[in-house]
Amino acid sequence: MNLFYYDKETNIYPTQLDAIKSGKPCLFYYYDKEMLQIDWKTEPVESLSELYRMRAQQIRDENQHVILCFSGGIDSTNMLESFYYNNIHIDEILVVGAISQDSFRGSDENHNGDLYHNVFPLLNSLNLPNTKITIKDYTEIFNDPTNFTLIQKYGNEWAKYTGAYRSVHHLFWYDLKKFIGREHGKQTCYVMGSDKPAISFIDNKPCVRFGDLSVNDYGANYEDEHFRRINFYNGTDEVVAKLMRKQAHVVLRHLNANFNPNFVEDFNLSLAERDKAFLKRLDNVAEMVYDVKNPLKHISHKSTLTAISARDKYLLSKSNSEIYKWFREGLQTIQKYGDIDVKYAFSTRPYWLT
Repeated sequence: MNLFYYDKETNIYPTQLDAIKSGKPCLFYYYDKEMLQIDWKTEPVESLSELYRMRAQQIRDENQHVILCFSGGIDSTNMLESFYYNNIHIDEILVVGAISQDSFRGSDENHNGDLYHNVFPLLNSLNLPNTKITIKDYTEIFNDPTNFTLIQKYGNEWAKYTGAYRSVHHLFWYDLKKFIGREHGKQTCYVMGSDKPAISFIDNKPCVRFGDLSVNDYGANYEDEHFRRINFYNGTDEVVAKLMRKQAHVVLRHLNANFNPNFVEDFNLSLAERDKAFLKRLDNVAEMVYDVKNPLKHISHKSTLTAISARDKYLLSKSNSEIYKWFREGLQTIQKYGDIDVKYAFSTRPYWLT
């Protein structure tokens, strides 16, 4: 997948940090040519539940080994239910976290509360005799920084190449195939669920845009020979294009019914202010587009920075370790490009809904 950033003069910036350093208003390139071919103005006749089923079946049909990444958040819960309640087989469910670093079971100090309160109880309640459950505690992997391809390749510049988020646990996701031992010859995919549609209004006209924090994340390593990453909710083929369009129109109807869209996008605002405006308008998007049978019992707090994740906090107590050294050097790299205390975010060009 070719992901990059560009400005109005069509200068290209290969990473988010390069775009930030340019100081220019930039857009994020994400399948722009293909997205322009989608008829965004027409709402599909199928229901969302039917389109979720179709998407799950498509992924099943196109891959020999399906790994579903289950975090316990609303996006991955809906994704799991789309397979399970439609009797579509999942070969493996992958659960990841620094679990051994929590001071007590049930803790959310390392962003693992969703695992304890949502993931483990739900998996125990489902009938999954033929599905492998893989619980991966990546703590020991971080004891040796040479385990990570991006550190080996880029040294203390590794933070430029983990995608839109620079936190160290994205090093793990970049090398996922190596760490979960998937070297067999089967066409294998790992399925992630990000993200809900971002609807905004520009000159009072509604549009869809894709944020780099949603799709240029987790190391952004989409292809590794026969091992590939699939986003359940985004893509360009017919089935997922229908799903994106349906979600967008469902959200738009809700916004039109409940909000006054007399709002003009101000691109002179800082990225942080624009991000805050998006979130404020879309607080209830999950309720609009999902109808899960297993409501969440816990919602972990979200990371407020792109440089330091809640999942990284245990590293702050390991100041004498090698990984802490690389962690600090990664932060120093980021500081050369921008303020690490700002949650930077870029969006794609708009795709008009009316």
